[in-house]
Amino acid sequence: MTHEIRHGLTVEQASRAAHLALDEYLARYASRGLTGSWSGDTRAEIAFAAKGMHVTATVEILADVLRVEANVPFVLRVFKTQAISAVEREAHKWIDQVKAEAGA
Repeated sequence: MTHEIRHGLTVEQASRAAHLALDEYLARYASRGLTGSWSGDTRAEIAFAAKGMHVTATVEILADVLRVEANVPFVLRVFKTQAISAVEREAHKWIDQVKAEAGA
């Protein structure tokens, strides 16, 4: 599954938003099986395992978009619409925070 989120930021600003988000989520959810790391300034690899199911994803920061590519077990694909909405909502929260910082 691939999904792109328009960010309206420079690559550096979008990278800051993504780094802030991943740091926050790792601090909050590592004890629940979330792992993640950066394989460069603009690419993160994320994994989550629970109840025998594994989800892996990469986030690439491009000039206009955040590209999220996820490998989701078949049984969870029925939640695709809800998952995309949640990812969009969370991404825009961090994008908006970086935009606010830039405007200050």
